[in-house]
Amino acid sequence: MIKVNIKTYNKVEVKRFVNFCDLEKFCRKLCLLVGDRYDILLNEAEDLASKIWDTNVGQYVESNLGHKIVVTGKSPYHNTEHGKQMYGS
Repeated sequence: MIKVNIKTYNKVEVKRFVNFCDLEKFCRKLCLLVGDRYDILLNEAEDLASKIWDTNVGQYVESNLGHKIVVTGKSPYHNTEHGKQMYGS
């Protein structure tokens, strides 16, 4: 799981992504605003998602649209609630 703050101008939005695929889907929406060619869109979205996923906590990445994406937390557990791993039923 990864938690990020996305700052656009003076607005800050908090997002959480359980896995890389969810993050990449979100990045596709961001990149869709820039271009209209689907093949380029997929490559840019994957590159942006990889940069965010590999960024350390406390550091940031800037998108082509000027979004400043700050990584505020990472967790190796995908099924977490209040920092504790939940066990299947």
